[in-house]
Amino acid sequence: MDIEVIRPSELTQAEIDAWRAFQNADPALNSPYFAVEFALACDQVRADTRVAVIRSHGVSKGFFPYHRGPLGYSLPLGGPLGDFQGVIAEDQTMLDLPAIMHAARISVYPFSFIPETQTCFEKSFNDKEDCHTANLAEGFEGWYAGRMAAHKKSLKRYEAKARQMEKAYGTLSFTMEDDDPEAFASLLAWKSAQYQATRFFDVFSVPWTSALLRVIWEMKSDNFAGQLSTLRADGRLVAAHFGMRNQHAAHYWFPVYDPEFARFGAGHRLLLDMIRGHASAGISKVHLGVGDFRYKHQFGGETVSLCSGTAMAPSFSAFCRQSAQTVQRGLEALPLGPVSRLPGRVLRRLDREMAFRVV
Repeated sequence: MDIEVIRPSELTQAEIDAWRAFQNADPALNSPYFAVEFALACDQVRADTRVAVIRSHGVSKGFFPYHRGPLGYSLPLGGPLGDFQGVIAEDQTMLDLPAIMHAARISVYPFSFIPETQTCFEKSFNDKEDCHTANLAEGFEGWYAGRMAAHKKSLKRYEAKARQMEKAYGTLSFTMEDDDPEAFASLLAWKSAQYQATRFFDVFSVPWTSALLRVIWEMKSDNFAGQLSTLRADGRLVAAHFGMRNQHAAHYWFPVYDPEFARFGAGHRLLLDMIRGHASAGISKVHLGVGDFRYKHQFGGETVSLCSGTAMAPSFSAFCRQSAQTVQRGLEALPLGPVSRLPGRVLRRLDREMAFRVV
């Protein structure tokens, strides 16, 4: 295997075609996060974006996109915004992860959302979470029938709330692909306020994150597109969502609603309209992300297993990481209450802060 590290913008057309062919051939790679366009968008807003091109006898066999970090501490593509991570390859079983990391000069690679089918990372898997997924293979009616059978009471309640909202505020109108810049600005502002109200790190306080969404929003093709979807009541914006889709799947990414409409379930109505719109467009999957949220169980129905862990190569950075993880595991095994969880919180905070840095 020959491995060359370049920026995504330096990929040749033949390499872009190979990337798309690998993604189209592997159902585990159907997320828009694995699209070459997502890597190209990241490259526009983060100078540390790289891709290791894996070749055999001059023929492309795989692509490993990532963000280069100091002392070999590197991160998955998209940093904290990347909900699917890993390698796009012709044959996952033939990949040599240590060789890839050596060529890319990666010593520590913490990841959170790598599909369990990516066996080259298997030795680094520590934990697993389910990404909830709406299966639209049988169209909207087929999906809806399945969800009604499992969660009829909840879905009926959401529909009743939507009727109440329409009665109180006027006719509801849904736009699948909205090009209104004011709606986009409202989405960012509402989302930032939501992060701050919940004391969660405001991802849009970092310039590259909103810039990434703007770049993706401008991408419109059958292979990949950014989508701003909106719900209005008598012309007034009440809920919005920004996400991505390709020809296979859509990803539910940044949903938000006007707090005034919280009691009407504006976000649930918007999600239902979006699922209907995706089904009409021939999208077969809508990934709702990980997390044990009630609405994800209600609107999902299927799951995709995503694994977390840290891949490491012999280095000083890896030694420090391994030492910290050893201390973490040791303390977590002791009955020390909140103190036992402190090292884990420190490591997660380090990973998150590093993820927002641009080198």
